[in-house]
Amino acid sequence: MNRRFFALAPALACFAAVSLLAQTAPAPATTQEKLYISLENTDTLAVVDLKTFKHIKDLKVGMHPHGQASPASQDKLYVAAEVGGTVTLIDTIRDEVVKTFDVGFGTEPQNGAITPDGRFLYQPSYAGYWQVFDTQKEQIVEYIHTLGIGHNTVMSPDGRFAYLLPIVGGPGHFARPSLGLPRTHPKEVTVVDAKAHKVVGTIPVGSGPRPGTISPDGKRLYMNVDDLLGFLVIDTAARKVIGKATYTLTPDEEAVRSRSHGIAVANDGKEVWSNDVVHNLTFVFDVTVNPPKQIARFPVGRQPYWIMASKDGKTIYVNCPSSDELIAFDVLAKKEKGRIQFPKGSRPTRMLTVAAPTSPLRTSR
Repeated sequence: MNRRFFALAPALACFAAVSLLAQTAPAPATTQEKLYISLENTDTLAVVDLKTFKHIKDLKVGMHPHGQASPASQDKLYVAAEVGGTVTLIDTIRDEVVKTFDVGFGTEPQNGAITPDGRFLYQPSYAGYWQVFDTQKEQIVEYIHTLGIGHNTVMSPDGRFAYLLPIVGGPGHFARPSLGLPRTHPKEVTVVDAKAHKVVGTIPVGSGPRPGTISPDGKRLYMNVDDLLGFLVIDTAARKVIGKATYTLTPDEEAVRSRSHGIAVANDGKEVWSNDVVHNLTFVFDVTVNPPKQIARFPVGRQPYWIMASKDGKTIYVNCPSSDELIAFDVLAKKEKGRIQFPKGSRPTRMLTVAAPTSPLRTSR
């Protein structure tokens, strides 16, 4: 009897330890997946619940909201407003404005990205540089200058590198009185060590960079560039272009000059979706092969501008600012599944998918 008790003692101790851990460990957080959409002609950020696909709330974030970034925790969102040069912090659990930072973000802050731990926001400015904003100290701790106009930013999934995508710009950009700086024409992506905030390399891309996105494993950077109806495939380890996707167009479509703007990865990294702005089309490519193979195309609203995927990569969202609508596509079925119409003239442009916790992590204590 005593032997049996002593034999069971370690198992009972282990069970007690597991029970204690279950009582004290944080409870698993549930999330609400939402899309935060900049209504460019207003001071408003629209919130769309993706489970119901309903426009549920509006937040005031400053005139002409443009860029958005959220850390891995997804409980915060940073929104840049071009007019006024501010960045607004949003609590995504409650969908409330927490604070607006006006610390010298420069001329027309653009589309930034944040390290997964939420510490450093890489915030571009039209004045030709990126600021590194320390979210704990609430101050800019570094400036990174590039060629061209600071515009789009892509963060590697592990937070090791930030990819800076400046645009070339043109007379309309240069004429803005707030700039006043000599312009250069970039044909490269700048690679930054996101820990040290130092430039560690460049990637020649042959034309002016436009929006970019990155594969879930961080091995491929996909990006639109000027004068290419399609996108480039970049090997991030080798830091070079290794492929190019080109839209298949009809002769009539080929006769009309257009541009690509908006790109996203879907279907577990197997597909890339990209917009043809003037032809009002969105294209789908299989990127498991090189060069990527076009597998679908869809008519969308007027002048599609931005694309985001759901967190599981099974739904794609396309914003069409000239017709003020958001369109959802079923990735696997390759068909449209819904639309949201925004107020006329509001121009929904850039957006970000966020799986916001429904409440802060709690324990049973």
